[in-house]
Amino acid sequence: MNRVGFFIKIFLLASGMILTAALSTWVVFAFLTRGGEVTVPDLSNLELKAALERASGENLGLRVSGTGYDPGVPPGHVISQDPGPGIRTKKNRIVRVVVSQGTRTVFVPKLTGRNLRNAELILTQAGLNLGRVGHTFHPDTSEGQVITQYPSPDLFVPRSTAVDILLSEGPRPVIYLLPDPMGLPVEEVLSSLRGLGLQSGRVLEVDSADLPPGTVTKVTPAPGSPVTKGQSIHLTVSKVPTEPEHLPLVLFQYSIPPGLLDRTLTLELETGDGSVVIWEETVGPGTSVSVPVNVPAPGVLKAYLDRTLVEEREVP
Repeated sequence: MNRVGFFIKIFLLASGMILTAALSTWVVFAFLTRGGEVTVPDLSNLELKAALERASGENLGLRVSGTGYDPGVPPGHVISQDPGPGIRTKKNRIVRVVVSQGTRTVFVPKLTGRNLRNAELILTQAGLNLGRVGHTFHPDTSEGQVITQYPSPDLFVPRSTAVDILLSEGPRPVIYLLPDPMGLPVEEVLSSLRGLGLQSGRVLEVDSADLPPGTVTKVTPAPGSPVTKGQSIHLTVSKVPTEPEHLPLVLFQYSIPPGLLDRTLTLELETGDGSVVIWEETVGPGTSVSVPVNVPAPGVLKAYLDRTLVEEREVP
């Protein structure tokens, strides 16, 4: 072998060794690089300690980067993470997480003594809602003011919590059983009503041949009914009988609609001299009423049911 051939052989051998070393280095590097990656696990909704153990099991670190309010995630549990779950990353990388502080809480204001509108405004400003509103009598709290509330004031509760309140209707009214004034003079009855704190309502005069003038013949509500202070009591009183006049007579007929409650039927005659109530009675539902009406002058006969006009016609 000559000198040139020897050098060529040495060159080829050296080149092969270099290529083999380079290829081996690439294979090792690729293997190490591939083996140094992990998949980031899903840490959401895990308690912080459990999230740390889960990350450590995947050769990852964990760091709390912040906190936040989340009503759907309990306090101390992971809300979010970076990198997110499923991402391939290098071992020992730090995963940053945001931890929940639970639901944001607010301070419950004191509403006692406030009216409904003011209480609702205060709750809105505090980030709370008005809940159920109850009513009851209370001897020391003015009507319309808050007596008590739930939740109680000075507590911290979740934002948007509904606060129930109880409103006062004032002191409980005194209730009487209406005495029977039938057959008594109207002045005496009116004096008794004032003594009980009751008000005099309508006084209707009717002809009576059996009772002295000014005698009470009917009372509304009926005797024995429960009444409260300030309530109006209506009386029917006998008047001096007058000589009958030969006036045109009109028969008014009306049927009270069916129902549960008594209705007040009033007949009013309107003539050129003005309007006058000529008949008024409280009658039961479904009752048919026939009333003869003397008409002193041409006019309009109007019928009212509970103060609502239901019929009118010219008479006679």
